[in-house]
Amino acid sequence: MGKVRRVMRCYNCGAVLQSKKKNESGYIPEELLENYTGDGQVLYCQKCFDFMKGINTGALEQNIDKAMIKILDDAVATDAYIIWVVDLFAFNGTINPELAKKMKKLKVAVIGTHRDLFSSLIKDETLIRFLNERFEEVGIVPDSVTILGNEDNVDIVELMKKYNEARKAHDIYLIGSKMSGKTSLINRMFKYYNNKTKWPIKTENYRGTNVKVMSIPLSNSSFIYELPGFSLATSVVGKVEKDVQKLIIPRRKIETHYRTLAKGDALAAGSLGYFELFSGKPTAIKFYCAEGVEIKKLAADKVSEFIEENNRKRSLRPVSERITSFRDYDFFEYTMENDGQVHDISVEGLGWISFVAKGQIIRVMFPKGAALKESLAKLR
Repeated sequence: MGKVRRVMRCYNCGAVLQSKKKNESGYIPEELLENYTGDGQVLYCQKCFDFMKGINTGALEQNIDKAMIKILDDAVATDAYIIWVVDLFAFNGTINPELAKKMKKLKVAVIGTHRDLFSSLIKDETLIRFLNERFEEVGIVPDSVTILGNEDNVDIVELMKKYNEARKAHDIYLIGSKMSGKTSLINRMFKYYNNKTKWPIKTENYRGTNVKVMSIPLSNSSFIYELPGFSLATSVVGKVEKDVQKLIIPRRKIETHYRTLAKGDALAAGSLGYFELFSGKPTAIKFYCAEGVEIKKLAADKVSEFIEENNRKRSLRPVSERITSFRDYDFFEYTMENDGQVHDISVEGLGWISFVAKGQIIRVMFPKGAALKESLAKLR
């Protein structure tokens, strides 16, 4: 009997894989072929792998303007107190590493906004735990965590009094992403603010930059500096048209969709996100998103066909004119632990799936350059 050997092909272009001739079709490093197990793995030739690296550009972290980093150098130099405002819906825990490195030298108070988007059955302690975990993950241990909604009974006077005591006569820098709720917080504070100093409130370019910063006197020698919101470059919100933004930014309680995915199934969120169960047992999935996002379960091998058809017929919203072919998406794969705990995989600005981790392999396709994050669940 002759011996049979499986001929391995590139998963992308179909070329026969070989490790002998580097300049010829199908070349792949020999160790990758030798270590191939076939258990949920796929192989790409070197040419396809290099090409995909060029189009798979997900930052997986928050994007911070260099001028903002320069301003925060002053915060570090003066041992300032930081109030970091995050949107509880959009914040997935991706934090710029350069920013995290600076901030862990300072006292940081975290405020989670848009509490009213979550069910009243969800305890504040659950959301506070999530924020603590995500900040501690990057080496920042919050001095305090506060949860705020647009309509709640939080005593702003007492809150600001707490921060005033915690800052120990140092400046306060108020930071956060665009649309995080910083402006709403300042407006609420202004209702009770009484300027007893010799300095006016003013907005002007921060020294040495072209970034406009509002300075609010706290005493004759200390201020609150409200910095502009961090860029939305790593949020889906910053990558789509205004009419699409209206669909993915929640205006009322966050929607929860329930589906069960079997191996080879994918969950489509309009044409903006796809979550595929590539390997593993059938998995119950919760998908959290804005009310304007429609979802559908489909076969993973039909995703490309679905994108083309949905862009034409717009049968499943949202659809963006800026995201129309596979080149407009990033594609990542998570091999989950088998820990039996609830985990999230979240796309910044779009929403997140939640499920029990049992060793599955989950692939995620989402708008190029958006930030993706896997973590223990926000709601558990």
